[in-house]
Amino acid sequence: MAEPCPKCAATLDQLLICTGCGFHAPVPATQRIEQLADRGSFHEADRHLWSGNPLHFSDGVSSYEKQVAEAQAETRLLDAVVTGRARVLGARVILVVFDFRFLGGSMGSVVGEKVARAFDAARRERLPAIVVCSSGGARIQEGMVALFQMAKTALAAARLRELGVPLITVLADPTMGGVLASFAGLGDVILAEPHARVAFVGPRVHTTAIGDSAPPGTAEFAFAHGLIDAVVERDRLRPVLGSLAGALRSREAGAQGKRESPEPHSHAKTRRDVWETVELARHPDRPSGRALAHAVFSDIFEIRGDRQGDDDDSVMAAIGRLGARPVVVVAQDRHSLGMGRTRASGYRKAQRAYSLAERFSLPLITLVDTPGASTDTDAEAAGITGAIAESLARLARLRTPVINVVVGEGGSGGALALSVGDRLLMHENAIFSVIGPEAASAILYHDAEHAHELATRLKLTATDLVELRLVDRILPEQPAGHEAPDLMATVLRQALLDEVGRLAGSSVKALLKRREAKFRHVHELRGRLRMLIRYPPGPPHARAARA
Repeated sequence: MAEPCPKCAATLDQLLICTGCGFHAPVPATQRIEQLADRGSFHEADRHLWSGNPLHFSDGVSSYEKQVAEAQAETRLLDAVVTGRARVLGARVILVVFDFRFLGGSMGSVVGEKVARAFDAARRERLPAIVVCSSGGARIQEGMVALFQMAKTALAAARLRELGVPLITVLADPTMGGVLASFAGLGDVILAEPHARVAFVGPRVHTTAIGDSAPPGTAEFAFAHGLIDAVVERDRLRPVLGSLAGALRSREAGAQGKRESPEPHSHAKTRRDVWETVELARHPDRPSGRALAHAVFSDIFEIRGDRQGDDDDSVMAAIGRLGARPVVVVAQDRHSLGMGRTRASGYRKAQRAYSLAERFSLPLITLVDTPGASTDTDAEAAGITGAIAESLARLARLRTPVINVVVGEGGSGGALALSVGDRLLMHENAIFSVIGPEAASAILYHDAEHAHELATRLKLTATDLVELRLVDRILPEQPAGHEAPDLMATVLRQALLDEVGRLAGSSVKALLKRREAKFRHVHELRGRLRMLIRYPPGPPHARAARA
């Protein structure tokens, strides 16, 4: 019997399109593959990857392991994405398909790794990569490990771009957050299904955590503002993708390297309450990026504007000197008119600075301090997710030393867009999180009352992130930065002198090799062969067909 439409109760056709109102219902990954790939041509890759529970996360009712197990039982998948090789209208492609049923299609370590491996295969074999996205964003239960998958996948997408390998992304309902603001926003061609929700954050976070009305956030809105190339009906998607894959051609590929180990915490001390650290990072008198830049660097000359009609005051971009050495500095300012929420024009201004650093072989230093990127209607219309994705990709492959320092609050993708490089430093009382504790509470509990509790679970302090091997060095604060801003600047200056000196002798090839290895090995994965016992042999789409 045909399924009823969740919007109007009319029946859904074979493509899960409503025969009454035209609503495009969500499509399971296995069924999507059957709709797009030539019959019998799909061969799945990396079937048995799985991750642990890096944060030992529990929502108070069930553990993350239990949530994953329940999603596996429901979907008969090991995680939220299926990847493999296929043909679409005869064109050989690498196919990546998300399944929203699996924890909202969220991107954790497994999803990020599978997407990156798929892009690597596309690069090696010079095949177009097609990604059908349906995701709520980064997986909260994996915290910063999940957020760093944005950097990993953007880097892999940047390698495709660098070598002329096509990337085509399809935004199905919904495509949001960390997926949209990383590889999905980097497609050479970006398509969307009709009425798909396409936005940086969803309405619940807007209203509960941000206190703002939700932006339009639809495929049609994105198309009207020049953010995607076309809105394509589902029954036309296969011929459009086949035509694009057949028309686009690629160039040759490169190699990868090995990860540097992070430095241990250089000063052992008793951990303070996590919420106290959150409050110190957000303290109104704590020096933000712009103030620290003027205290640390000399001969500062600011560059202004994004060359597209706007100049975001939340980002300072400048040429200056660190001691006797010329450097390029990009600093976020929490005390800007927008309270530190960076707009698309701010990231584009930062990208101008990245280009200057690369063109003139100058070290790039970023100072990160933002509660998150701007996510209102104007931000969506200006292409905030594409600007973040571009920033991630540019930093990932920038041909000059890059040092990132979280000096205050590192809020989600808005902060990560300035945090990809060769060395990531954090001040002792800074925080860096996949999502603000208040927003996480809104999503998981539909209120803001669990923010204090979730702050601990999200592992957002500098010490937590060194232990997760995401941060390389902690800069001490004794006393806290707002109590001794001059001392905070002095410690930062000395650390930057050390780090720039350490990287000065590295060749561009060595920098890029180490940087790629660093982000490709964000979190350890294992093969889960025992899952073969639970399910019959054969690819997931074949199992689903037999069910």
